[in-house]
Amino acid sequence: MSAPSRRQQGFVIAEALVALLLLALTLGLAANVFSFGRRIAQAGQGRDVLARTVAGSGALGGWLAAAAPIRTVTPTGPGPVLFEGRPDRLTFVTASRGDVQPAGLLAVTVGFNGRDRDARTGSILFDVAPLAVGEALLPDQVAREPLIARVAAARFRYFGALAEDRPAAWYDDWTDATRLPELVQLRANLDLGGRIEPLDLSFRLPGS
Repeated sequence: MSAPSRRQQGFVIAEALVALLLLALTLGLAANVFSFGRRIAQAGQGRDVLARTVAGSGALGGWLAAAAPIRTVTPTGPGPVLFEGRPDRLTFVTASRGDVQPAGLLAVTVGFNGRDRDARTGSILFDVAPLAVGEALLPDQVAREPLIARVAAARFRYFGALAEDRPAAWYDDWTDATRLPELVQLRANLDLGGRIEPLDLSFRLPGS
């Protein structure tokens, strides 16, 4: 068998180079398709998180808009209003028309649970319980249902005057006050499919 000529050898090398080039293009295209698909999935996940966030913040805004300025009764007269605000949670009384929750006065607790086990994010949770008219203290509650998910961090703040003789200001805690705050602010960081986005919401209470 005769040895291949230089022209034949050159043709084989050219074929090999073309094959390698085609393989590289194919792998690059596959990587781009995978990356594009992942971006689409992340974008879809982000839209789902935003949709649930809008629904959850709307529910919280509705409850706060109907907050009831009920005050406890003490031997010396009216006591603090039934509203307890902390940086990580708040509890208040709201009036329900019975559309979704039972009609009447409800005790609502909303709080950030920190990060879930083995996860980068947590949730803002809520619990709703009927409150009897004339009851002096809110019942002990533990937030159980998710209101806003995929939350990396969250903090509540409160604006208003704690008492009639106090100036209006921002507070990290709203406890033992004689009136409701004018505003409740929620600042949170949402995980939108690997991308952290800040969320800054303010809710107005009645009478403000």
